[in-house]
This record gives sequence, structure tokens and C-alpha cells, in this order.
Amino acid sequence: MSAILSRSSQANSEGSKRLDRLLGFLHSDPQNENLRADVFEQAFSIGNEEVAEQQIAVGLELGRDPNAWRFREAHLRMAQRRFEEAEDLLTILKQQMEPLPAISHNLAFIAALRGDYQTCFEELEPWASKDPSMDVDPSIQTLWLKSLHHLSKLELALQWTDQRRTLAKLTPAAMGVASLIAIDAEQAVKAKELADQALAAGDAGLETLLARAAVALAERDTAGAHQYLLQAMHREPNNGRCWSTLGLTQMLEMNIAAARQSLQKAAALMPDHIGTWHSLGWACLVDNDIDAAQQAFEAAMQLDRNFGESHGALAIIAAMRGERASAIEQIRRATGLDKDSLSAGYAQAVLNGETADPRSLQNAMHGLFSTRLAPMGEPMLDLLPSLPDIKK
Repeated sequence: MSAILSRSSQANSEGSKRLDRLLGFLHSDPQNENLRADVFEQAFSIGNEEVAEQQIAVGLELGRDPNAWRFREAHLRMAQRRFEEAEDLLTILKQQMEPLPAISHNLAFIAALRGDYQTCFEELEPWASKDPSMDVDPSIQTLWLKSLHHLSKLELALQWTDQRRTLAKLTPAAMGVASLIAIDAEQAVKAKELADQALAAGDAGLETLLARAAVALAERDTAGAHQYLLQAMHREPNNGRCWSTLGLTQMLEMNIAAARQSLQKAAALMPDHIGTWHSLGWACLVDNDIDAAQQAFEAAMQLDRNFGESHGALAIIAAMRGERASAIEQIRRATGLDKDSLSAGYAQAVLNGETADPRSLQNAMHGLFSTRLAPMGEPMLDLLPSLPDIKK
């Protein structure tokens, strides 16, 4: 049996009894199409693939409603993680039938699984771009918002959310997804409102918990951040955003050793996320591990050579090592890309002999995270205790 179809033993026991009853009825009335569909759904729900496959085969052989049985077959193939077969079936159904939201949703879902969020967006747009007063299927709401999030269409996603939220047309799960989008759009107040409303309505999805943890972190509520992260990581223990937020929480607590471990885990899970590498680099700097910090900042540089803070961070490394020419060149590049680069300012202060002590390093990190987005998207206000500003 596929793991994705497995159920608890108690649920299976009750479900199996119901399936046996339905099979008995079907044995007495084998031409009953609706009853056969009920048998399939029950078998599917308890993970009895053998019975589910039998109903598909007979349903197709009888030929009374082949499209309905092809759709059920596609649904089963998705549960079995045989996505290419499912996609082929759904594509044929889409060509043969009138447009149906369920077919579009399943095709979009398969596209999202392979990281093709543009196709996901295109499949769902006809159903999601309706008049805001019209109902949109709950599963389409969440997948639509996720596609917008991955495509960085944050403004459109929040506009879509606001329109439907005002009319009470937004599901709690969709609010949860939107709350994380609001975090990345630097709208912490809206993120908190959406996440709290989703939680109050019974949604404790990953996005809701991550957004609420990020808000708690921005509010310096480390206990709250840990609480939400514990729930989120119970759901997805290998989620990079969970680990990055945990690392930032530990940095706020000045538990730098633990923060480094969490951020290293996050970087391994999200190797293409620049913010995570920067957070790890700064944690290593505060821990006085210059070599590890350089490796983290160089990893960030490989992802985007036009991000000024990466050049500024490497300038700090060079300045601390007394490599003046290299530091000056990196400062030039950093300020050319971002005239307000805080890391470049700190590197210049080190070169000028104005500061190089751990407290001022912590202050530079405080300033950087106060005005730049951390991996969760939140401004890291008051990341560290207040210290005198460095000279620039």
C-alpha cells in the first residue's frame, strides 16, 4: 500500500467494515454505477488500492461514464505519486470535457509539485480571477495564493486576499497562506491579523504557524516564536523556513552556538536562499569564526553578485584580516550597488581603526537586520541589545 494512502488502524478498522458492507450491496447490484463509485471512494479513503483499482477497471469496462472513472483513476494515481500518469489522464480529460475546476486544480497541483508555478498559475487563473463576490473552491484558493507567492506576485496576492476577506469569501487555510505572503511583503500588522484570524478559525497550517512565529520574533517574543515553531516543525521537520526562523530566534536570545546549528540546517535545506546564508555568516562573525563566516558570505555571493551586502560582508572579512586593498575594493562594489550598505560602513570603520571589537560587531549586525529583510522577510528590529552606533 502506498504510504500516502495509509490510515490509522482504528480508522481502517471502521472503514473496512463500511467497505465490506458496500461490497455486499454491490455484489447484489453490480450494475449500480453510483454504488460502485461509493465503493471506490471508500476503498480510496482507507488505502485499499486493490479494491479501488478493481472498481476503476469495471467502471471503464462498463463504459457508462468513462470520463468520471478516468478522473477517479487520475486521483488514485496522484495518491500513489504516479504523477506523470495522472497528468496524462487529466490532460486528456481537459481536452474532452467542459472546463472543470477539479481538473484544473489537480493539474496545477502536479505542476506545483515539480516547481512549475507559472503553469500552476495559468491553470488556476480562470477560476481564481472571478468576481470577488463569487465563491472559489477552497483548495483552489490556497494553491492559487501559493502560486502567487512563489512567483513573487505579492501585491496581487494580498489584493486578492483583501477583496475576498472583506466579503467573507476567504477560507481560514487561505488566510494562513496569505499571512506568510504578508510577512514577505513586509506587512507585519496584516500578517498578524491574518494569522490570528486563521488560527481562531481552526487553521494551524504550516504557513499560518510560520507567519505567526515571524511576527512573534519581530515583537521580541521569543517564547511565542518557539511555541509556534515547535508546532510548525512538528508538521514539517525539514522545512528550511522553520529552521531559519529558529536560528534568528536563537540569535535574538544571543544563543549563537545554537543559532549557527539551526542556520546551517536551514542553509542545507534552502541552499538558494541568500538571506539564510547572510544570517549564518553574521552568526559566525559574532562567534569569531572568520573562516566559516567567509564561506557563508561567499555562498551568498555565488547566488547573486549584485547584492551589495554580500560585498560589504566580504569587505568586513578582508578588513578583519588586514587585507586592506581587498577590503577597499569590496567596499567600492558594495556602495556602488547600495550607497547605504551597512556592512560596507562597518568594514570602513574597521579599516579606519574606529572599531573592531565584538560589541560594535554586534551593533553592526543589529543595524543590518533592523533595515534589511531576514530570511523570513521580517525586519529584525532590536535583534541585539542597544549599543552605540558605529561611526561611518
